[in-house]
Amino acid sequence: MYLSRRSASSKSNLTRITRRLATIGAGLTLITGLAVTQATTATAADSLTSLGDVTGAGDIAAAGGKIFVATDDRIIVADTEGTLTGAITGVSEVRDLVATPDGTRLYAALRGSHEVAEINTADLAIIRRINLAALPCPNQLALSGHWLWVSHGCPASSGGGAFSLDLSDPTPQPVPTSAAPYSAPRIAAAGNTLLVAEGKDLLVYDTQGGAATLRGTIDAYDHALWDGWGQVALAPDGSTAYTTPGSANDFAAWDLTTLTKSRSYGKEEGVLGYGNITVSPDGAQMAVSRNTDNVDDEPLVLFDVNTGAKAQLFAQSLVWIQGLTFSGSDLFAVVEKSIDRTFHLWRLHGARLPSCKLVLTGPAEARWFRTITFTGQLTEHDGSAPGAQQLTVAYREWDGTTTMLPAVTTNADGTFTFSHMPQIVDRLSYDVYRDNIAGSRSCKASAIVNVSYW
Repeated sequence: MYLSRRSASSKSNLTRITRRLATIGAGLTLITGLAVTQATTATAADSLTSLGDVTGAGDIAAAGGKIFVATDDRIIVADTEGTLTGAITGVSEVRDLVATPDGTRLYAALRGSHEVAEINTADLAIIRRINLAALPCPNQLALSGHWLWVSHGCPASSGGGAFSLDLSDPTPQPVPTSAAPYSAPRIAAAGNTLLVAEGKDLLVYDTQGGAATLRGTIDAYDHALWDGWGQVALAPDGSTAYTTPGSANDFAAWDLTTLTKSRSYGKEEGVLGYGNITVSPDGAQMAVSRNTDNVDDEPLVLFDVNTGAKAQLFAQSLVWIQGLTFSGSDLFAVVEKSIDRTFHLWRLHGARLPSCKLVLTGPAEARWFRTITFTGQLTEHDGSAPGAQQLTVAYREWDGTTTMLPAVTTNADGTFTFSHMPQIVDRLSYDVYRDNIAGSRSCKASAIVNVSYW
């Protein structure tokens, strides 16, 4: 997905959430689990890095030990710790990115120049530009073997479609696959399968030898998906499709042999819809963004593909997630902050690892200049006692200002305690967290205390 500040695309959910935020204690966001305020990141190892003065940002890809972010007039490059290291220029309206499995090549859809650019990820040089003037406005890319599948469609005109390019040919020519009557379709490719989502139709193609042969169609209306298909993704072997259709409050897996629904994920009260989706390279997990009717809910969820369980929930206040990609055990996202419309690279360090668990208990109310005491317990992800572990402790005021307190060390069974004397404030949020360790993602717990004179 791509978003520009100049875009007229609807953000009614964000507008509603922003208005709701304004009613909550002068901008305070209540925290539970891994949630955070705008002023802090979810864990010490996670990061939220500004992409600078870009007018739009969207897709993201990991390749060659680097992270690539598509923007209007450049491809921003970061290392795998989320630190920006450079940019690829000479590109116009970059709409999508896809990398080869070995990470040596990156392909970029350039809507502004009606081209696909092939980029060497080692030295960031553009080594080939494929002219698509005959089928303009490339929008989305999907790669399977040496075949690159491209969806196209210009915003000022109706109609679009999908076609393939044989990358082994020095001068590949587009081979049309399908036509979309309204706009550029959404596509995904893996193994010998190509998905093309056009309105209410999810077209499933076999792609043996690069020739797309229609296997069958899944009609969204047959499954009460009245808004049609949203984003689509494939399992690495191409046997299963994952879709986040329209405004439905769940998303589904589809068996592409029988063309039937095989599982529902994430269906729960309060979820307004799911958006961007990406599947881990081993097919075991998938990350998906979501919109909810509660500002305290996390906008990003990691699911276990086989069990359907939520493996992780990731919080970042008031953001719109544009693109997702895995890099090793980390997860990266391109986000736009709804408050100031700025774009950022969000690194979720060790996102695929199981999390430890923290419980924090404290008084609901306190008085100025009176010491209060908190107790809690840390447990490893498998339920075992952690031994002596150092925990970071901090408190946040209503405006998000964070003050660090002395670190605490757990007892062998994971229990701990700490004390603090509130000053002249009306509410404080206390946070305790342990950072990532080998084999385990960080965890965090919070407690809110209302403070008064009497």
